[in-house]
Amino acid sequence: MVQPPSKPEASTLINYQGIGVPDESLALILQRGGDEVLLSKATDRFTVRPSSTASASNPWLVKAQAKLIRRVANSNLEEYQVVPALLNTAMQAARASDAVAFASHVYCPANNPGTFFYLTDRITIQFTEQLKEESRNAIANAAALKIVRQVEGIPNTFIYEVTKQATENPVKIANRLTRYPEVLVAEPNIIVETQHHYIPRDPLYPRQWYLNNRSGRQMAVGSHVFAEKAWDITRGIRSIVVAIADDSVDMTHPDFQGQGKIVFPLDLKDGDLSPMPVLDSDNHGTSCAGVAVAEENGKGIVGVAPGCALMPIRTTGYLDDDSVEQIFNWAIDKGAAVISCSWGPSAVYFPLSLRQSAVITKAATLGRGGRGCVIVFAAGNANRPVNGTINEKGWPDDIIKGQTRWLSGFAVHPDVIAVAASTSLNKKAAYSNWGGSISVCAPSNNAPPGTWMQQTGYISTPPEVTQDLPGLGIFTSDRIGTEGYDPGDYTDSFGGTSSATPLVAGVAALVLSANPRLTAREVRGILEQTADKIVDGDPDPQLGTRMGTYDTQNQRSDWFGYGKVNAFQAVQAAVRKGGGNPNIGDSRFSDISGHWAQKFIEALAAANIISGMPDGSFRPDESLNRAQYASLLVTAFSPIPKMPATNFIDVSASFWARSAIERANRAGFLSGFPGLKFGPNLNLTKTEAIVSLVNGLELKGGNPDTLKVYTDRSQIPNFALSAIAAATSLKIVVNYPSRDWLSPQRDVTRGEISALIYQTLVAIKRAKAIDSPYIV
Repeated sequence: MVQPPSKPEASTLINYQGIGVPDESLALILQRGGDEVLLSKATDRFTVRPSSTASASNPWLVKAQAKLIRRVANSNLEEYQVVPALLNTAMQAARASDAVAFASHVYCPANNPGTFFYLTDRITIQFTEQLKEESRNAIANAAALKIVRQVEGIPNTFIYEVTKQATENPVKIANRLTRYPEVLVAEPNIIVETQHHYIPRDPLYPRQWYLNNRSGRQMAVGSHVFAEKAWDITRGIRSIVVAIADDSVDMTHPDFQGQGKIVFPLDLKDGDLSPMPVLDSDNHGTSCAGVAVAEENGKGIVGVAPGCALMPIRTTGYLDDDSVEQIFNWAIDKGAAVISCSWGPSAVYFPLSLRQSAVITKAATLGRGGRGCVIVFAAGNANRPVNGTINEKGWPDDIIKGQTRWLSGFAVHPDVIAVAASTSLNKKAAYSNWGGSISVCAPSNNAPPGTWMQQTGYISTPPEVTQDLPGLGIFTSDRIGTEGYDPGDYTDSFGGTSSATPLVAGVAALVLSANPRLTAREVRGILEQTADKIVDGDPDPQLGTRMGTYDTQNQRSDWFGYGKVNAFQAVQAAVRKGGGNPNIGDSRFSDISGHWAQKFIEALAAANIISGMPDGSFRPDESLNRAQYASLLVTAFSPIPKMPATNFIDVSASFWARSAIERANRAGFLSGFPGLKFGPNLNLTKTEAIVSLVNGLELKGGNPDTLKVYTDRSQIPNFALSAIAAATSLKIVVNYPSRDWLSPQRDVTRGEISALIYQTLVAIKRAKAIDSPYIV
């Protein structure tokens, strides 16, 4: 490998030479999670971070003619409003003042002017793995950046502060940094407000029908989660902790009283350990907590997992990198088993940053002693795709119009269970977001779709839904006394995917109570495999679409995911998995019974890593191409980038696996061929598969003598000798029909790749060992 220059040139920031963001786009693009968000500047506002010398009578304010609107929570930023014609003058005055440490434009997504992005003075930079400190410092100094700290868990990644000497804002600086080949990622830290996923507007209805009912008025048979049958097995145990990350939790409520009920509370907004309601609007988290874990103590209601403990976390209300990391790191460090998040960004298009994505993966893989925290997110209530495009029209003041890409970065994260909402009639809730990333649904209320935006507040999404929307509301805990959604200590007007999410979180807690040895992936697999296939053949009342049935290949629906959670069947499945058995019931594929790789295939299917064919088969002896393999890698390992992406000429922008190929390539799993070709449709060989797994995960071990176990070792290419030795020493290699016959040049089969990936997960302690006579 050619070593990068020890001191990258400062001129690289200024001179665009075909790498990174060109000059004309410097102020228009936000780099985020490997994606690019097109920006526009708000014309009537800006932010400053006062310096330590700031006073109440700062002279720059007079010159700027700016009015203080508010202080942006958790950031030390102050937001000022100004006449558009004076915006630049006001910002120049602020930047020239010793009383201002940092000043920046406020940005909007180009297709969503009602959402504001606030820039902090922090930039996250991931460098190439081999880059030394001297070179990192040279790049940072050229951009007038000061190091703050290294980011835990992401290779060679650091947080920098934009100093007073910087002449541009963090968006432009980050975009200039991408011109260095030594810089893999450069992301400014942005703050965007959260929105809670609920619509509390339904009238009074029978209480807690969603846990168990025997049908009745506006209740379809089987519209509940069968909690009573599940409780015959377990009602939850205190060692399983459910973290409710939200606006607050009223910890004095009778539903949360019991020995050991509340553990490790945290208030990130006020910086203490008392996440109690403060604002009049701090009602949401109490209702979510009631749905999930309200105590069975003869008072009030009961949650779906009443025996489990509650970890209330009051969030900052913003989604900057630090705030998201604080939520998940606290939950990891304090032993949360399930993390319930009934919120999302107040933005139409919101890809996760590198740090946000990484901390969620950290929680899902390293939390709970390495078994992983189960992470549950609300899909949202706008009746829009969690990842897709809609031709928008009819919004107030055309705040959104035309072909608009919707993306909820939290809901589409591969380690997240994204939850949609069904009704008491087993139909789609009219507001529920949908798409290919929905995992399961759970019962909630029914109401018109809407969303919350910073510029407008809560608004209904067009076109207007005029027809009746039948369905019962959710009865749950409310703030004590007259404050809250309703007078008294309970509300019957809770709902949205906000209510469905803690219901799924509570069912996940019951599953772990029945079998605490399960991994987070296994819990997700159980919830999906045991879900009820509710069907809604009616057209969507707003968009007219029909997505309430299940495809034959994956048995999932874009409206309902794999179906409505069934607590009883899920807990039963958890008990059957006792002793580390990776299979649940009979084979889910029609052609693998008795196949040598059956256990490996079913274990990966249970973890939602692989799927079968439309006819219900798996075809374990068919070959696998490089594009299909890239998709498997991304699902199995959630790879973190280590190097710049290669722009392969044979992988078009519209190719189905482009994103997976880019992620696998940047993480070091897969490289290309001469001439910038990837060969997406070329079959993968067994050697290529083993080498990619070892290289991508940087696995070590073995020596040349290790290869003596293979009769055909002379056929192993020289470039693969050390990688195959390492894989052999780690028991990753699986050979059928003979353990001593590697067949390194042969195309790998779907069954073989299932075995290799599963054994790799075992080697990195993310899966339980399976007995097989074919493991070398």
